[in-house]
Amino acid sequence: MGLFFDFVLLCYIVIVIPFIVFQGKWHCGFAERFGFLPCELRRQLAERKNIWLHAVSVGEVLALEGILERLRLAYPEMRIVLSVTTKSGHGLAVERYSGRALILWSPLDFQLTVGAFVRAINPLVYLAAETELWPNLFNCLAVRGIPVLVLNGRISDKAYPAYNLVRPLLKRMLSQVRCFAMQSDLDLERIVKLGAPKDRVFCTGNVKFDNIPEKVELPSGHASFSGRIWVAGSTHPGEEEIILNIFSRLSVRHSDLRLVLAPRHPERSSAVAALVAKQGFDPVLLSTRDTLPAHAREVLILDRIGCLLSFYAAADLVFVGKSLTVRGGHNIIEPATFARPILVGPYMDNFRDITRLFLEGRAIIQVKDQQELFEALTQLLEQPDKALDLGRRAKAVVFSGRGALDAMFAMIRKVIDERA
Repeated sequence: MGLFFDFVLLCYIVIVIPFIVFQGKWHCGFAERFGFLPCELRRQLAERKNIWLHAVSVGEVLALEGILERLRLAYPEMRIVLSVTTKSGHGLAVERYSGRALILWSPLDFQLTVGAFVRAINPLVYLAAETELWPNLFNCLAVRGIPVLVLNGRISDKAYPAYNLVRPLLKRMLSQVRCFAMQSDLDLERIVKLGAPKDRVFCTGNVKFDNIPEKVELPSGHASFSGRIWVAGSTHPGEEEIILNIFSRLSVRHSDLRLVLAPRHPERSSAVAALVAKQGFDPVLLSTRDTLPAHAREVLILDRIGCLLSFYAAADLVFVGKSLTVRGGHNIIEPATFARPILVGPYMDNFRDITRLFLEGRAIIQVKDQQELFEALTQLLEQPDKALDLGRRAKAVVFSGRGALDAMFAMIRKVIDERA
């Protein structure tokens, strides 16, 4: 079976790598992902007992923060090892967790590669954020008696049909997981139907409700800023044009409104700046001037990872992207923690349960298209009391959803204490 998965992954890599190179996404971390770990790194890993956490990208890196910090405080004699898959996620992990964890690129799921990682790290436990299922890695860990825990697990609407197609292949792998901490009852039901042992699956809620600090450092110049700020966060292609069109219309009647654009992928900042200029506004990159827009014609573009939270805290209105022209959605808990009025588009598939909670609590406005977004923003700008009430409801939903972090950490601690 391991050879079969090696073959499938090899075919995938042969097809995908030329595109990665062509798009300029190849980086030095790929050597590490193939198991070429430097001698100094191996020496570091051998010095202490290790706890291995895994995150795919930015969202999972952020979701693990509470777990990582509790592990660090509860087990100061142990090393936290965090593996990350994407370039943006790895960069954020290095920026955010250096000194608290050893950051590695995640291994490709070849038998030889995962074997090299597992032997080098030799973890007490392997903790995977959300539902990262790697057959060769899980099997290698199981052979060595290393427990696997899935934290904040979910099975998206998009992924579930694909998993169903390979259900017979999943059952053995899922049986190698010590416990699953799933985000919702639906996620629990789906993982059980895919073959996870029912007595190992628990609904603990979404740890993202627990992870956002209520106080953050506000953007430079906020104390003396007198206008209103609209933050469009985690936007994707097609959404920036819509946001700029709406901002152009809104600024005619609301000259105190300022726009902050945060593309989900900062490497798109130059393209977004060109769009801003094309619309007749003055683009300003945060990396060149870290202050709020000085006048109505300026549009601030966040071209750095890790700063969006500060701007959410300072915002008067928030739109969360990948929901208007692209399916999936992004995290609405972050702006909700600061009691901000939040608007999203119709496509919140990846956050369906969170969105449902906010809609049931009348704590978010979900629009169908550009015109509805314009009308909703206009209403909130002209009825500030309604905006404040929407923000208060959003914060109340966040507080009601907390508790997953405690439940997950109790599971982790039980497993570690058995093996330490």
